[in-house]
Amino acid sequence: MRDDARMIVIGIVSLIIGAAGGWWYGMMQVDEVTLKLMAATQEKDQALQSADRLRKTNNEAATKFGRDLGKLVTAGGAPAAPAQAQPAPAAPAAAPAVDDSAKLIDGVRGMLTARDHIRATLDGVRAAMNSEFDALAVELGNAAPDSEKLKQILETLKRNWPQKEKDLEVATRRLLTDLGILQAAPAPMPAAPAEKK
Repeated sequence: MRDDARMIVIGIVSLIIGAAGGWWYGMMQVDEVTLKLMAATQEKDQALQSADRLRKTNNEAATKFGRDLGKLVTAGGAPAAPAQAQPAPAAPAAAPAVDDSAKLIDGVRGMLTARDHIRATLDGVRAAMNSEFDALAVELGNAAPDSEKLKQILETLKRNWPQKEKDLEVATRRLLTDLGILQAAPAPMPAAPAEKK
């Protein structure tokens, strides 16, 4: 009976140790899965925030040029409002002309500078697609387009395409940077002066 009792005790102890080991291993697996789930949830949340930021940036980009220029247009004819603690009264439909002609001239110059910057950005993209494309459009606009001339223009376009493609990329990047979609590339570091020997 002693051997039987000993076997029962050993069996019960083994069962308890096995159950504890199984429970410990199971909990380790649960912890690992929980950590993976938390990491995946965090990545999903970050991706959603990034998507929202990108959507907002793109929506703002569509109105940026008009909004920025509009601020200058609406402020161009009115003097700067003095800072007050009270809310300003509603603005009249048409802004009054500025009494100080120097401020008016400066305001108009600033407005035209902003307009020229917008125009230059958009013209850069347009200019990257001109010349051969324009020549193709003119030739196709003729009553009887000359296929030989079209072939010549296309050959010229094919030869010039690598540079045109680079120009188009540069102009498009500038446009996207001006709209706030892309960040401007950092300015190159100035070269260190050569040491004299």
